[in-house]
Amino acid sequence: MNKIVPLKSNDPLVGDWVPADMYSDIVISITKEEEDYKVSVVDSDDGEQAEIYEVKYNGEALSFNVHWASNGRFIKYTLLLTTDKTVRLIYTYSGQETWVKK
Repeated sequence: MNKIVPLKSNDPLVGDWVPADMYSDIVISITKEEEDYKVSVVDSDDGEQAEIYEVKYNGEALSFNVHWASNGRFIKYTLLLTTDKTVRLIYTYSGQETWVKK
């Protein structure tokens, strides 16, 4: 019987990324198919899978947009590789508040 062994990528962006301080339950998973990066983002606390849009790599940074259906939040992420095992994560997100007339 043949055993299937997953091949490891030499691309340092490929893998599962979590915050160094473990403050968040978000896991960003990156794979690569030929020249295209594929991204999935999941909240490991409740299993919610985010919708991912516009994955782009410019040779230095991987960027993508995320939508969380549960709360309506949109987030733009940019990952910059700093070492083979660390990235700098820059993000901008939408928020919402209730305001009242003064």
